[in-house]
Amino acid sequence: MAILKHIIPILSVFLLTGCYEDFNPEIDTKPVLCLNSLITAGKPIEVDITHTWMFNDEKSERNHDVKDATVTILVNERIVGSNYLPKEGDKIRIVVESPTYGTATAEVVVPFATPIGNVKVSPTVTNIWKGDEDFFHYEMLADITFNLNVELDVNDPEGTDNYYHFGYNWSGRDTDGSPTLSIGQFEYNSEPIFKEHIGVFETVMGNDDDTNFVFFTDRQFSGKTYTLHLNFSDNSFHVKSQEYDESRLECGLNLCLSTVSQSYYNWAVYKWNADEGIIGDLSDIGLAESKWGYSNVSTGAGVVAAQASAKITIDLKEFIKTTLNK
Repeated sequence: MAILKHIIPILSVFLLTGCYEDFNPEIDTKPVLCLNSLITAGKPIEVDITHTWMFNDEKSERNHDVKDATVTILVNERIVGSNYLPKEGDKIRIVVESPTYGTATAEVVVPFATPIGNVKVSPTVTNIWKGDEDFFHYEMLADITFNLNVELDVNDPEGTDNYYHFGYNWSGRDTDGSPTLSIGQFEYNSEPIFKEHIGVFETVMGNDDDTNFVFFTDRQFSGKTYTLHLNFSDNSFHVKSQEYDESRLECGLNLCLSTVSQSYYNWAVYKWNADEGIIGDLSDIGLAESKWGYSNVSTGAGVVAAQASAKITIDLKEFIKTTLNK
């Protein structure tokens, strides 16, 4: 069977990046449509359309655009325009038709965001340096390094299987526009639920190291509350200014808990298995059959996923101010 290739440019933070995958579908080797979309509640729907190609078709590999495709988006069985903003609970079906490559369809339901419950923050200073004895009267010049422990409650709703993704970023700017806050290392291993996808065989074979896989399910706490333990080490705050301005101390850590579709979770687990799991390692050296790429598109090429997010910002200004006043 000839090998086809397809591109998966489904986007997100951390795990989902543009990549190529080999797969051996039991279909004609004629190129077919590849459909990708990550639908986010409240944001316009974007659809990426390409086509599969033979591994030795260098021309198609360089350019796999589809210029004759038409896209129809149906929400709850009604056709909508390109300006439609999807809502939680919407059932979205995407239909792509091309005279050259045929038809591709996929369907997904936008999940409901799971509210973030109680959040407990425990920062610990590991080092501090101030450039002037009379710090708050003459010049702002300081470096603080600290660890940050966060306990975040996930209030899982009853009556449905839920899939989650955790993400974060941070904010804070000095007078010259440079960032004042920098988050150092996210301690993946401090939260065991991030490893629930790892099987016993992978653990025995040593394939359970830190991989920054931050998808998880509610299988262990369905309909209950689960507390995520999130540790951020070697964080730093740096500020330099000719005169004191308390606004320079404003900074924060932004946490995002996304409820994702099963298709998003399945794709993430497939990618982990291919890149980090023991089956992927064995297939690389010919000791196991290559794993097919995951797809929920009718052609077997591409992924259509959905997500809805709950966000919270941990304000670190008072912690920084108190630390500098000591």
